[in-house]
Formats: sequence, C-alpha cells, structure tokens
Amino acid sequence: MNLNSANGLSTHSKSPARLVAAAAGALFIFTTLAPAFAQTPTLILMRAMPAKTKSGETFTEMAPITKSDIQQVKIGGKDAPVTDVQPLLKGPHGLQLVVLLDSMQQIGINDQFAEIKKFFSDLPPNVEIAVGYLLQSHAHIVQPFTTDRDLAGKALRKPTPEEAASPKNDNGNPYSCLRDLAANWPNPDPNKLRGVLMITDGIERNNTQVGAGDQLNPDVAGTSDALQRAGVQPYPFFYMDPIPPQDRSEGGQLEGQELFSELDAGTGGVGLYSGMFPPGSFFPLLNKLYAALDAERVVTVNAPGGPGKFQRLDIKSNRDDIKILAPDQVLIGNLLKGKK
Repeated sequence: MNLNSANGLSTHSKSPARLVAAAAGALFIFTTLAPAFAQTPTLILMRAMPAKTKSGETFTEMAPITKSDIQQVKIGGKDAPVTDVQPLLKGPHGLQLVVLLDSMQQIGINDQFAEIKKFFSDLPPNVEIAVGYLLQSHAHIVQPFTTDRDLAGKALRKPTPEEAASPKNDNGNPYSCLRDLAANWPNPDPNKLRGVLMITDGIERNNTQVGAGDQLNPDVAGTSDALQRAGVQPYPFFYMDPIPPQDRSEGGQLEGQELFSELDAGTGGVGLYSGMFPPGSFFPLLNKLYAALDAERVVTVNAPGGPGKFQRLDIKSNRDDIKILAPDQVLIGNLLKGKK
C-alpha cells in the first residue's frame, strides 16, 4: 500500500514554484545567520617568556615563538585559528613606531640624540618612524611617519634649560599624552602594527584621579585600556634630568618605573629602565628595545566577528617551559573606529 496515497498526500514531486520558494527561504535563513560566523583576519604581537616569570617582568631574551608553539587562541571566548606567524622586524608587515620625548626633560644634552639616531638607522625598512613630544597632555607630532632615518633624526630637538622648566612646556601627564596618541593615531593602517617609544620619567604631576593603598593607578589603567583599543604596544623608557629645576615636584624615585610596569602588564609592552637612576648612555636600553622588537612575532588569526570589535584575548601554549605574552585584549581587524 502507498502510505502517502492512504493519507491523502500526493506522491508527485513538488511544483517548481514551491521549490523556488523553499530555496528562497533557505537563502534568507543562511543570509541572516551568516554574519554570526564572520571571521576577520587580525594581527597580534606575541612573544615567548619563561613559564616561571617574576611579577612585573615583561621581557627576557628567548627564541621567538613558532606556529607549533601556539596551542589555542581565543578572542571573546571563541576560537581564533592561527593562519600565519611572521617576524615583526624584517617581516612582511609594517610597524608604525611613534617616538615621544618628554618636553620637560633636556633629552639630548649628553649626546643621547646620536644614540637615538643610531637606533633609527639600525631599524629595518619595514619600520616607519614618527617623532613627537609630550606636551600639555597631548602627543604633539612634529615629524609624521617616514622611512627616511635622517628626516626622523632631524626632528629631535634639544630644549634649553629655560624651555624645559617653562610651564608652557609641561608634559601635562605622560599617560594623558598616550591616551591622546591612541585617540589620534596618525595615518592608521590596519595592515601595520603600532608601537610607541615614550622617553620620560613617567611621573604624574598633574593627575587628578585618586588611588588608594596598593590599588593599581586608575589613570594608568585607563591608558592601558586605550592603548589596547587602538592596538598600540608601549615601550616606556625611563629618563630624568640629573639636575631638574628646583621648583619641580619629582615624586618618588621609583614612581615612574612602577607605573611603567602597570602599563606593560596589560598591553604586552616592555618597560625600559635599569634601577632608579637615569641611564648614563641610552645604548643599553635601546639595544634591549631592539632585542624585544626582534623577538616579537606577528601572529595572524581569523578572529570571530567583524572589524572594530574590542575583545578579550586568551592564548595557550603547547610548551610547558614558556608562556606567550600578548595584550589582554585585541581590536579585531586592527581597524581604528572612525578612521580608515
């Protein structure tokens, strides 16, 4: 017995009109659900650190990670498959590096500019350099991004003692300057990585946010979040004039380094300092910065979601002897909102 006939149902094929309608309905459902499965290629800076790393330590010279070292990457709690791992220096991706000098310090009085220029010349061609100053809570860019090392070097200017001491040249808070830079990154390019070398004592003299006890500094925490949202990795470099103006509040000798450590913790940055005193020569710390950049790997992942979303980043390693250091959060697609 034909069961379909027994139930009064036709045994013939569906009409062409019904097939077209069914196909249209399926297409509508697929189109509606498709964005939920969208993936966006995203660049993330990562580097290896010893599995047992002291608190506050953000860089130890180690062999760079490989693709096989990465067990899993999750963004916003969802898998983000790794598609490529490349070196930051001399690799296929560009690096936009902003160099910010403290307008309150006489950087350059002890031949430091020659050392900075040597660092510029040592950087490979895939690094673009912009130069600016920390000025009145803003990042004042005086030389836009360029691959011309001589041009970048000429933008370095040594202030006179009077200029460094003038209230008009107050930095206004180094971390406010970094937030300004994050909000107004010059010529953002989603195909390039972003970093900032900030040479300052790191002391907050005009901070209006009040912290308490052993709590993290809320001003620095806000700066860390802003840098991560903009995909900017910081490299704060400690420098303080040996003889500052007498009327300048200097804060605790280790205040700057402590705040640098807080800034680095969430961003994946590297604090550049050696003890509580300013370096006699910039070469050792600039060499450390070059080594850190050389150890960085640009990891491309297929991030879940559309570009511009800001999500939590979690990484697992296949190795027990290392952990993989990266920012706590990532901007999907490396595309700054409102800037193209």
